[in-house]
Amino acid sequence: MAGTLLEGTASRPGRSAGPKSARVYEILRDAIIAMRFQPGARLLEKDLCEELGVSRTPLRDAIQRLAQQRLVTVVPSDATFVNRIVLDEVIEGQILRESIELRMVALAAERYTAEFEEPFTLLLFREALSAKRRDGGESFALDNEFHRLICRCAGFPGVWNTISSATGQLDRVRYRSFPLEDFHLEVSDEHRAIFEAIQAHDAGEAVARLKAHLLGNLRSMRIILEREPDIVECDPDSAGYAILQASQAASPGADPDRFGAAASH
Repeated sequence: MAGTLLEGTASRPGRSAGPKSARVYEILRDAIIAMRFQPGARLLEKDLCEELGVSRTPLRDAIQRLAQQRLVTVVPSDATFVNRIVLDEVIEGQILRESIELRMVALAAERYTAEFEEPFTLLLFREALSAKRRDGGESFALDNEFHRLICRCAGFPGVWNTISSATGQLDRVRYRSFPLEDFHLEVSDEHRAIFEAIQAHDAGEAVARLKAHLLGNLRSMRIILEREPDIVECDPDSAGYAILQASQAASPGADPDRFGAAASH
């Protein structure tokens, strides 16, 4: 495990400088989201404490938060195990993001002022550079910062923290989409179009652009289910599966036969 947890996390935007348990939580969450800890991986308390340089108390607090977000399962007197990607929980996160963020982007378009031009422009510039390098980890972090900035522009900066704490399973899909789909340039271009609508105070266009952007998460979920079914927990009779299947109509490139076969895996 040595070297795997801190790799790629030190420069993560928004990294907490608070209590040890909060920092440990963010490091472990990042490792799970980025698949440095694969689904099914066994996390040993002693090894984690040694690598992170912390005592058992902050580690256990962090593990408890991850368990509440259903990213891990704690087996008493044994160990902690990383959960598979659970389709219904991915869809829950998608519904939450659509419900909240579409409202945020409409408010951002209404409230936009010139003071936000520089942070948006700089962020889009960094995204474009990251996209050219095809740096999935950096692209994911900058993607999050773009959506956080929308919430700031809307006048509710804390809303992104609420979203992030409830969308861990969805974030695993989003992170995975960059290397699987070579998603870098597409995300960068979509963000620029969203910003242009915000800057023009066109709330309707901003909402439409963001809605189309967020629907890409469902496409990513379908691709993961097709290509990596072993890391996904999926019930073909669930409400989440029905929503995912319905979204396929808008994605003509998907193969219905492969999708159905993967779901029954």
